[in-house]
Amino acid sequence: MRYVVALFAGAFFVCCLFCHGELARRRPHARYLTGFYLTIALGGALGGLFVGAVAPRIFRGFFELPVGIVACALLAVIAFWRVQKPLAAAWAVLTLVIGYTLWTQERSVVKDAYLMTRNFYGAIRVTQDGEPGDPYATRTLVNGTITHGIQYLSADLRRLPITYYGPKSGVAAAIENTRSSPQRVGVIGLGTGTIAAFGRPGDYYRFYEINPKVVEIAQREFTYLADSPAKIDIVLGDARLSMEREPPQNFDVLAVDAFSSDSIPVHLLTLESFRIYFRHLKPEGILAVHVSNRHLDLEPVVERIATALGKDNLLVDNDEGENLVYSASWVLVANRGVFDKPGFALGQPVKPKVKLRLWTDDYSNLFQILK
Repeated sequence: MRYVVALFAGAFFVCCLFCHGELARRRPHARYLTGFYLTIALGGALGGLFVGAVAPRIFRGFFELPVGIVACALLAVIAFWRVQKPLAAAWAVLTLVIGYTLWTQERSVVKDAYLMTRNFYGAIRVTQDGEPGDPYATRTLVNGTITHGIQYLSADLRRLPITYYGPKSGVAAAIENTRSSPQRVGVIGLGTGTIAAFGRPGDYYRFYEINPKVVEIAQREFTYLADSPAKIDIVLGDARLSMEREPPQNFDVLAVDAFSSDSIPVHLLTLESFRIYFRHLKPEGILAVHVSNRHLDLEPVVERIATALGKDNLLVDNDEGENLVYSASWVLVANRGVFDKPGFALGQPVKPKVKLRLWTDDYSNLFQILK
């Protein structure tokens, strides 16, 4: 994957260099510059419209970048053929390399995918591992390059909460130690709906999800939501905006599970957003924030906000286990005294990062938390 990223980044740079050079070389007389720059602006607008509105409807993946690079390379071959044949030959080689890489990547992705779709919010794949009849066959939801949930297909195993939500995970500890009858649980980020596996008869689970394709796939291709004995509601739209408009939901647990991908929605990880979350929690309720991330150290961000609000925090790490349980990190945040129960002895407070500034709607700094 790294060599593919490096190849495309380098090719994109060279293509941009070529395009800008051609624009400079073909710049007209001063009297025609208004139309010239207007045409450039129009091209940029049309390109943005294509990527934002057209490409998600005609491509199942992010194929417009490699297709555009190949098209640019072919254009460079044509432009240089008569005047600089060696340079044209170099562009021809680049075209072949990018074209072959594109073909192999697409072939690999399509071959492995049980389902592929794309919309404004991203590209989604569902893969299936195991032969029919295999008791350990699984189905996986992948958003971009990040796994957003796995489910066993067999009737005996499909109700197990796995991946980041195993029985020793932080969110499991929060749910098990706030059991009431009935229990109310809110979840920001649907994925496959794995957290619904913790539901019992009479419980209420409310999921907030911005991507309608994720909702569609979770309901059609996975059974966590249908199998759960709890009452399930799904609120479509930005979670923070939805919760700002709603009356208090009196959740026992509110799980925030939107930060595991390569890019994070920062507006869900600020002081103001946490105030909204606690407006929807009972006084003894727990906010469970999933902070597993390959590139960013999110634990001190949550700790800093919790301290600013006068709350206790608890970091719960669990190791990989059987049945596809992944290692995961959750930071639990609650009012003073909530974590005095014996069930929370498995965690410890997050170590503060002294120089980290409090994240608010007006300030955040990803560079400070790079791993």
